Amino acid sequence: MSGAGESDEITRSEAVLAEADELMGIAARRSLTIRLAGSLAIRARCPVRAPLLREMGRRPYRDIDVMAYTKQKRDIAAMLEERGYVLDPDIRMAQEFGIKRFVYENHENGLKVDVFFDELVMAHTIQFSGRLGLHDQTVDLTDLLLTKLQIHEFTDNDLIDSIVLLAEHDVGRSGTDGINGDYIADIMRKDWGFCYTTQANLRKIAEGVQQYPVLPGEVAELVRARATALNDMIDRAPKTQRWKMRARVGERVRWYEQVEDVNR
Repeated sequence: MSGAGESDEITRSEAVLAEADELMGIAARRSLTIRLAGSLAIRARCPVRAPLLREMGRRPYRDIDVMAYTKQKRDIAAMLEERGYVLDPDIRMAQEFGIKRFVYENHENGLKVDVFFDELVMAHTIQFSGRLGLHDQTVDLTDLLLTKLQIHEFTDNDLIDSIVLLAEHDVGRSGTDGINGDYIADIMRKDWGFCYTTQANLRKIAEGVQQYPVLPGEVAELVRARATALNDMIDRAPKTQRWKMRARVGERVRWYEQVEDVNR
């Protein structure tokens, strides 16, 4: 991408960043628990390594992804509608079937806000109940990594996001700062499908650092070591009987949910 197209992408990215800051400020003043997710959250939580996102070729920001609690759904809807956002009609219909998600678009500036309530339901499900208070701006670092590791069709953008996150934050045990490896391993020991996807993606991260010459050698090695350490923690976690039974079936039965975009 070059010329006018690249300029448009950069302009949109800057608009997304500005709008995200504005929405978070309004939410805080109204005591609404909204936390950034996705690449915007990685940028916010990785101030030292964030420049690598662009240097490694990460696509500019296009939309705003946030997590929230269902109990505040009405107030969040009011906030977004006051700023000119309109709920996607497909999502409006899907909510009748229990889908905990808003997709809002502002037709004046073309910006989108994707709001997930209580859980992220994608290729695999991540529960956020009681966890959004762990940080006042973004979802917790551990949950942020999980949102990437659950992806079945792991893209270059997901790889770059994960590399930057692991470049900035260590993988530790419960009660330590950084990414809580024990928490992740406890989830994986109970769910073979999620575990299978996660470990495959951790291997992609460990191997993928070599694709980016711009990544300093010591940083690449650090990311590789942290991804491998987390994989080892998952391996060592004692698996449930349900996990073992599902493992016998393996890839013969699909182990992930198929995700369809809604006008994305």
